[in-house]
Amino acid sequence: MASLPETETFPEQIEDLFAGEEPSVLPAPAAEKLSQNFDPLTQLLAGRETSGCDEDSDFMTAAHVETREFQEFLFFRVAGESYAVNILEIKEIIKPREVTEVPRVPGFVAGILSLRGIIIPVYDMRLRLGFPSQEQTVKSRIIVVKRQDEFSGLMVDEVVQVVRIETGSIEPPPAVLDGIDRDFVTGLGRFGSQMLILLKMEKILDIALR
Repeated sequence: MASLPETETFPEQIEDLFAGEEPSVLPAPAAEKLSQNFDPLTQLLAGRETSGCDEDSDFMTAAHVETREFQEFLFFRVAGESYAVNILEIKEIIKPREVTEVPRVPGFVAGILSLRGIIIPVYDMRLRLGFPSQEQTVKSRIIVVKRQDEFSGLMVDEVVQVVRIETGSIEPPPAVLDGIDRDFVTGLGRFGSQMLILLKMEKILDIALR
């Protein structure tokens, strides 16, 4: 599959990720009260400009930078559950659009769409994670992710915000997860009072794994 033009790579074109939407930036990335109008990509850009070392930030001090390692994740919801994907795997976020169904593919593949001339498959994350299907809402989004040289779209119920989680605090998948569920999860990360399920993209995108 062809690669998208380099001029569109994440995060240089962050202003395109939520095109047409009015951003409302959360004052601090560690705030536990999440605004429904929060624009996670605007917050991500601000965080990257300061390299996570803003001395005025309530989230991390200079002393913490010296002793701790953090990873950034995009926090989203599917069927009321809280999930996250490492932002390094994210190309962009788009509003839902019409997809073309493809015969003889697993049910969780909603179809394909053309993104600036590149055809990408779209995964219905409700079905992929074992939840019943549901009509899209105004909060639904497609997260475009990149694995190697290929792009795919993840249809989710809601994108919440970008969060930073200390690498050392990430817990392994719990023993109660078994089979395919465990394959999909790389670990658990806590953000404030939220426990996020960190997804393993290479397994989510493997259509042979079901």
